[in-house]
Amino acid sequence: MTNMPIYMHFIFSAFSTVGFSVFLNAPASSLIPAGITGGIGWSVFFYLMGVSSNSIFANFFAAVIVSLMSEILARKLKQPAILFVIPGIIPLVPGLGMYNTMLYLVQKNYDMAISTGADALFVGGAIALGVLLITSLAKTISMFNIKRKVAK
Repeated sequence: MTNMPIYMHFIFSAFSTVGFSVFLNAPASSLIPAGITGGIGWSVFFYLMGVSSNSIFANFFAAVIVSLMSEILARKLKQPAILFVIPGIIPLVPGLGMYNTMLYLVQKNYDMAISTGADALFVGGAIALGVLLITSLAKTISMFNIKRKVAK
């Protein structure tokens, strides 16, 4: 990766997350929390990549953290969680892997295209699984609390 300190990774990913939030027409009150969510998510990914070098695990765990923070912020700020989840996972999306896959296909380097494409696909699946896990858990807890209130 790079030799930048982790706080610089946090700052740049937070700014990029805020930029995507603006691009997606998020309310102004959600920009800073979304930026912090994206910054923490990327910082977790960067740290785990340094420790394990497993991009699938690092992306999954970072997506879990982003999704968990988004659900908490949604409750605290009374906003939909998607305002924080979508911009928060943008820094994790394997754009370079997808670009390189297409480049290798154009260059007719099919072995590298398959390898890079499969890695990008698995990373995307790991991100989706991380978000799905926390979102489903939050929805289940919410439904359980509603049923408990109705039963009283």
